[in-house]
Amino acid sequence: MLTKSNVSSFTLIPVLFVLTLFLLLATLSISVILAGSSVYEKISENMENNYDRRVTFSYLVTKIRQNDVGGNIYIADKDGMPMIAIKEFYDGDEFVTFIYYYEGAIREIFLDIGSVEEFDFDWGDEIIKAEGFEFYFNEDKEKIEMSLTNTDGQVQSTRVVLRSVK
Repeated sequence: MLTKSNVSSFTLIPVLFVLTLFLLLATLSISVILAGSSVYEKISENMENNYDRRVTFSYLVTKIRQNDVGGNIYIADKDGMPMIAIKEFYDGDEFVTFIYYYEGAIREIFLDIGSVEEFDFDWGDEIIKAEGFEFYFNEDKEKIEMSLTNTDGQVQSTRVVLRSVK
C-alpha cells in the first residue's frame, strides 16, 4: 500500500548520478577548451613567424629593386663578414647601405661612402632576429639568392633578379 511517507522520500543515488554526470561534462569541457587554446597559441606563433619572414624578405627585395641600376648592388666584405651592399645617391652625394648578419640578427646600416671603413657592426639597426642569414650571387651575377633561418630553425629562401645586369 502506498502511503504519503513512501512517495515523498527520495534516495541519494539519483542525486549522485546527476552530480557525477555534471562533473564529467564540466571536466570534458574544460579539457577541450585547454587543448584548443594550446593549438591556437601554436598557430598564432607560426603565423607571426611566417609574417615576420615575409615582411623581412619583402623589405630586402624592395630595397634591392629600388637601387638596381648600373652595378649598385654587390657583395662587400669587412673583416670576413659578407654584406649585401647597396649604393645610393642623394643630392650628388654617394651613400651605401649594408645588410648583414651579426649577433643573432639581420642588420642594416646606412653610411656615407667615406665612413665605410670606420663603422662597427654593432651600429647596424636590427631588422629581425634570426639564427642565420646567407646570400650569394649566382654564376652570372644576375640573381641574389637569400636564405633566412628564423629563431625556430625554419629556413625560407628567395631570389631577386637584378634587372641592371641584363
